[in-house]
This record gives sequence, C-alpha cells and structure tokens, in this order.
Amino acid sequence: MSPKNTLKSVLRYSLLLFIGLTTMSSIGCIAGMGGKVAMTEAQLPTEGAQENTSDMYRVEMSGGFNSDEVFEGQIDGPITVQDALERSGATQRYRSMDILVYRIVKETGRGLKMPVEYQSGGKTVMQEQNYALHPNDRIVITNRSLNAIDKVIDSLNPLN
Repeated sequence: MSPKNTLKSVLRYSLLLFIGLTTMSSIGCIAGMGGKVAMTEAQLPTEGAQENTSDMYRVEMSGGFNSDEVFEGQIDGPITVQDALERSGATQRYRSMDILVYRIVKETGRGLKMPVEYQSGGKTVMQEQNYALHPNDRIVITNRSLNAIDKVIDSLNPLN
C-alpha cells in the first residue's frame, strides 16, 4: 500500500469515528431523557390556538445555559421583529440566534413560517426581514452556538 492510500484511509477512518461518536453522544442525550425525543423546532400554532389574546405577540426563547423563557407583549402601535427582540430582552440574552416568526394567515387559516436573519455584530435583524408583527404572531428564538465544533458540523450540513 502506498503512503498516499494510507493517509486517505486514516483520514476516512478518523472522519467515520468522529461522526460515529457524535451520533452516539446525541443518542445518549435522547436516551437520558427517558426515551422522549426533544422537539428541536417549534410547531406551528393551530388556527384557534390564541383567539382570545387579541393584539398580543409572543417571544419564545430557548437554548444556552438558561431555562426556556416566554415573553408576551402587547401590540401598541406599529411594532417589528427588532422591537419585539429588544422588548423581550433577547438581544441581551443571546449573542447569536436563529429566529422564526410563525403566523396564521386569516384568509386561509394556514400557518406561515418566516425565517429572520440576525446580525450578531450589530445586534439587529436584517432590514428586509424586519417584519411588522400581527396579533397572535409567535417569534421563536434558539441560541446559535459559534464554537469550532458547531462551525465544522454546520459546514458539513448541506441544508445550512
């Protein structure tokens, strides 16, 4: 066997070992929860889920070392996603975050999921995605880790 093939073999084996260990550790986390699978993405609200809370919006924050937190705010005029993040304290709580806005379209009764990109350097939402909030909108925020392992895994994931 040539040294070139040996190096390929070692690299391939190392990558396979890394993926296997990563998979095993995530399965261990699920098994440690009593066999229950954790929800990684919030579910769309149903049509009549929050009919009684007019002119309210909700910010659901999860991830990091803090416990999950829910902030409910009043729509007291024109309010955008950026305003809601500041009022809920999410801009101080998280350095980097993934944001999704869930909305029920009144005309069709169907759920709409709108991703929002957050620029951690300026602590602002991309201006073209700074949507005006409607009553009963849900903003779901998850902490995005920026450590080296997460960057490598994100670079291997073709969906990001």
